[in-house]
Amino acid sequence: MSKKPNSSAAALRAALLDSTAFTGPRDGKDVRTLAERAAGGELKGYSVLEDLRAVVTPLLHLALSVRCHRAIERAYADPDIRRLERLERLLDAEAARKDLPPGVGRSLREASGALVYHRAELGCSTAQAVISARALAAAALFIETGEHLDRAMILMRHAIFRAEEAQYAEPEPQPGPIYSHVEGRSLNPGAWVHAWTTIGSALRMIEDEEAILRGGAGQQAEPPVVQDGDLALDFGLPDIPAGELSAEEILAVGRSRKSLDDAAARRAVRIALSRVVFPKMDHLPAPSKSVQDRGDSPRALAEPVAGKPLPLVPAPDPAAFLARLNAKYPWAADVNELYANDVVGAPYARIPPRILVAGVGLGKSAYARDLLEFLGLPVTVYQAAAQIDGAGWSGTGRMWGTWRPSVVAQAALRAMLASVGIAVDEIDKAGTSRRWGRLDEAILPFLDGNARKVFDPAFEIELDLSAVSYVLTANQASAIGGPLRDRCQLVEFPSPREQDLPVIAATILEEIRRERGTDATWLPDLTPDELDLIPWRGGSMRPLKRMVATVLQSRDRFTPRH
Repeated sequence: MSKKPNSSAAALRAALLDSTAFTGPRDGKDVRTLAERAAGGELKGYSVLEDLRAVVTPLLHLALSVRCHRAIERAYADPDIRRLERLERLLDAEAARKDLPPGVGRSLREASGALVYHRAELGCSTAQAVISARALAAAALFIETGEHLDRAMILMRHAIFRAEEAQYAEPEPQPGPIYSHVEGRSLNPGAWVHAWTTIGSALRMIEDEEAILRGGAGQQAEPPVVQDGDLALDFGLPDIPAGELSAEEILAVGRSRKSLDDAAARRAVRIALSRVVFPKMDHLPAPSKSVQDRGDSPRALAEPVAGKPLPLVPAPDPAAFLARLNAKYPWAADVNELYANDVVGAPYARIPPRILVAGVGLGKSAYARDLLEFLGLPVTVYQAAAQIDGAGWSGTGRMWGTWRPSVVAQAALRAMLASVGIAVDEIDKAGTSRRWGRLDEAILPFLDGNARKVFDPAFEIELDLSAVSYVLTANQASAIGGPLRDRCQLVEFPSPREQDLPVIAATILEEIRRERGTDATWLPDLTPDELDLIPWRGGSMRPLKRMVATVLQSRDRFTPRH
């Protein structure tokens, strides 16, 4: 039986009997959250019109564009599928504005996310399909992680309901509760277990055939050691008490448990997800023994990994990733959610390139480093402000005595990984002369779809750098060139707030501990009284660091010595 409470048979039974923990109450009195809607939450008043108006009414009081206000008013007065589609696009565009007050962007995105449910209730089969796809993707993520199987089951049931509705969408809205229709869909566990057991057998047949083609047939690998209490091979398949399932279903569950355990043992000895970054370097002169030992030539440097797959860092759990960001950067909740969405369902840790734009001292550089570290990636910080050319980034060829690979290739070689993190700090301050090449232009091939084939002048061959994650920072958006804007989304990084003082002070204190080589025993956190002494009201954290240092000096001065 699964040792994860939310993945046990008891948890799934409870969710089947009462799904309101995921869908919210069934009384139709309030507007449901997006998470509750995804699980099959009810419309307010069981009416698409009442729910829609409750969602868009608060938006009428926001400082939005005239076009957006008009779209809201039309959707409110006479909603139809076409008007709601247009309003959804306009709300998404408004949410991307850089001049919105804190929290407004999130409100706009939540309202936009709710409109697909209203379109579905108005008879839009495309909206029904979108809802089904989103619920199915979320359920698959929970199932693959082996956690929250109760939520996964509720999402799966809702996805099936919406997929069926997409085929027979009603042309007119049908008022009434949703849950009676959703809960009428039986998942038939015996049939699902039998189907997936058969699919697992087919996949194992393919693996065996591939092993034979690779010449691996007959090679024995030591099975993984599973300690007592280890959950590595625990798939949460319940021990079925007599009478709960038919004899045929009990046998199917037993066969499935054995098949899954066998498959887990096979996966444990397989090569992890990987990618060949450096192809074979046979086109370069073969290095001598001494050169090989010193790594004094491009071929000698890349020889250990040439033509060999380098591991990809697995994607972190999105919820845990978001929680770490929110804990350290609570004032950047919208930005945190943006990045957390990137890793939902991702096979490995990677985020699309973005430029964090903010004034000085607001923590964007520290955020860029922490963001990549929380992804589990080794981080290289490249200071763009000190660069007057692009060669330092893209590398130089063998024709120069000072040949060197690109910054990204060096990072991959240091980490021996295909996925690494690069933070490019203050890209708006890089040199603008083309005499030796501009940095903001040299970086372009690394940021788009062509990153699978980035030519490295030192190795004189194309490298696959498509798994690398980039976070750029800038103080002024106006100083960023058009080509770089085309490849990177500009994200306004918000200012720290006064209420964030305890969190930021704790971070500053941790940095001071590292500098002094001490710990919290000798340098405890600031007390509430000490925090009250700090006259900081938000904004730049640089003066706050000086204020914290002053408080510590006062503490040292007046603390009794024994």
